[in-house]
Amino acid sequence: MIMLLSCGKNFLNRNPLDQQSSGTFWKTKADADQALTAIYSYLIQGYNYTNANNTGQGWGAGTPYWETLTDNAYSGAFSNVAIGAIESTTGTIQSDAYNIPYRAIEACNKFLANITNVPMDAAVMNTYIAEVRFIRGYYYFLLAQVYGDVMLSFKPLDKDQGAYHLGRAPKAVVLDSVLSDLQYAAANLPNTAYNGHVVRGAALGYQTKVYLAMHNYQAAAATARTIMAEGKFSLYTGGYRNLFLKPGQNNNPEIMFSGRYQIPGAYSPAEYLYTYSASFQPLSYLVNDYECTDGQPITTSPLYDPAHPYNNRDPRLAATILVPGVLYKGGLVFDPAAIGASSGFLNKKGVDSTRATVIGTQSDQDWVYLRYADVLLMYAEAQNEIGGADATVYDAINAIRNRPGVNMPALPAGLSRDAMRTAIRHERRIELALEGQRYFDLKRWQTDRIILPTVKDPSGAMRTFPLRDTLWPVPQSEIDIAASYGNTAFKQTPGWQ
Repeated sequence: MIMLLSCGKNFLNRNPLDQQSSGTFWKTKADADQALTAIYSYLIQGYNYTNANNTGQGWGAGTPYWETLTDNAYSGAFSNVAIGAIESTTGTIQSDAYNIPYRAIEACNKFLANITNVPMDAAVMNTYIAEVRFIRGYYYFLLAQVYGDVMLSFKPLDKDQGAYHLGRAPKAVVLDSVLSDLQYAAANLPNTAYNGHVVRGAALGYQTKVYLAMHNYQAAAATARTIMAEGKFSLYTGGYRNLFLKPGQNNNPEIMFSGRYQIPGAYSPAEYLYTYSASFQPLSYLVNDYECTDGQPITTSPLYDPAHPYNNRDPRLAATILVPGVLYKGGLVFDPAAIGASSGFLNKKGVDSTRATVIGTQSDQDWVYLRYADVLLMYAEAQNEIGGADATVYDAINAIRNRPGVNMPALPAGLSRDAMRTAIRHERRIELALEGQRYFDLKRWQTDRIILPTVKDPSGAMRTFPLRDTLWPVPQSEIDIAASYGNTAFKQTPGWQ
């Protein structure tokens, strides 16, 4: 937010919302449509929580790269962050995760301050407002998860001069504002299948995420249960791998929120960044967590064959990770050493091998941010914390494990709450692998400081996770700009001064 105070006009002059500053904008529905489209475009910029594209805001992708900060994956580009060598001047993911959400929030606030000036159908206007409030809440949620207390403003900067001297609002207050936006969105968005614009189910899904982050299990379970009862979404039965590929994504009943790409202007990174290059490498810690097809860990299953370690495994392994010896790139045998994949593995999820043969393939694949399987997993997690492993918890987990194309055995009966908690966390890791969820799951479970220091990177460096890394420093440039305006209320994240 502070960054916007110093260069807001410059920013507005170089983004799709620049016409908002002119006296001729906000006159027609076409103006509102253009502004709404521009707000959605922030979802594919930089290293933010949902981004997975190269749009000039940095060469990398956002969503999967959160995985490289966990025990799931590795990237040399973010190895310094992963091993705890992060400072307020680190940049890339450390600064983009702050700057881009605030740019999006400013655009949302500007939209909400001006939309009522546009002559248009009242019902359509209300839907637009609900979409924008969803996106604003979405970004404040990201900021609160990564930085804790953050600056909170609901007006565009040119109408809120007090923002020049704001401090950081408590995280609890920020999350309350997030819930307010998401609840408004859920009450005012169409209750339909996902169509490229935010719908009620997505707003309820992110409410569930917020409640889980707050450890409000009653509210999380109730909200997830509402999604399940309304029946607008369901698990896709056309194959797990096809969830992440076109044409399987078209009218897919499981996808609740995604980035939709239109080539050649905006194309998915599924092939651009993951053309079987070593820039993003799954780790053996993840690979070894995939069970055998009998539902047993590889350490105890009689189906596990060390000579052929990838046979007889959960089918989601073959759909997610490129393992040695399989064919790729039109018939080549994958040899990790030949391309410098020092972890021994490459990403496969979302990579169409019929198109991903050279870097720069322009893909129109969606990048999935929220899907119904996540809702079922969140419901199971919350309900188990409330009352233990009841029948509804089993039903939610087993629906995911048993669906066509996965066909993993049901969980064993009679699990205790603790045992079911372990099973649910395992299932989240496997089902949502490399989708950008693991980092935030570990933070929510408060196991990040336990698990991450046990991880060794392919480079040989051990991960670290000092207490201060629980929350990140805001970019140093924001501190400097605040000081230049005489703002003494805005402070650096504790532990990073």
